Amino acid sequence: MKKLISSLLFIAVLFCTNSIFAQKELTEGYIKMEITDVTSDDEQVAAMLEMMKGSQTELHFKDGQNLTTANMMGGMVQTKSLFNEKEGNLTMLMDIMGQKMNVESSKEELEKLNADQKEMMEDMKVTYDEGDTKEILGYKCVKAKVENTQMGKMAFEMYVSKDIKASSKSIQGLQNLDLEGFPLELVLAQPQMTMTMTAVELKEEVDENVFKLDKSGYTKMTMEEFMEKMGSMGGGMGF
Repeated sequence: MKKLISSLLFIAVLFCTNSIFAQKELTEGYIKMEITDVTSDDEQVAAMLEMMKGSQTELHFKDGQNLTTANMMGGMVQTKSLFNEKEGNLTMLMDIMGQKMNVESSKEELEKLNADQKEMMEDMKVTYDEGDTKEILGYKCVKAKVENTQMGKMAFEMYVSKDIKASSKSIQGLQNLDLEGFPLELVLAQPQMTMTMTAVELKEEVDENVFKLDKSGYTKMTMEEFMEKMGSMGGGMGF
């Protein structure tokens, strides 16, 4: 059970008729993603997953700035992550069950942190099925599969809009994948569960003031200190 709760917290800090597909590229805007479906053959796991269903993640993006805001598990976990593509740095504000933490990482620190994950992701291959498309919020999306080339096993699948130029690297777990667009639907399959996250709202403009973070009340710490903190809270968060 402790391991399951840890996995759910990890997901939380992770990562929205005859109409015409949108043709213009979206270089700034707002996307709201929602966990729309969760399934498990294990009744106990299924009951825990119900806490995640309906959880939302919001993404604001403009001029290389990507702000991801998440509200998970009925407000128990709230996060804000601001990633600057040009400078390569990341600022995270996390409120986990009342414990507020401010984690700021430079480009060099992030590269070091992601080194191990990047090595693992070198065996991951993204393939696109142009014949399998769906429309999500007016944007044409192409099915993409992410597979482990060494194991011959599919890791997960998604529907990607090539017209949306938001950075998918702001999504936990996708930062080392070069996608041809932004995923408007993701299906994460694990032995104990399957979870679907879908875009439920999209706007084509964004107020720049949203990128100004209020850090008052948050305890500043390094990424290493944050990882140690998460380990003590959840028994290992998988970072």
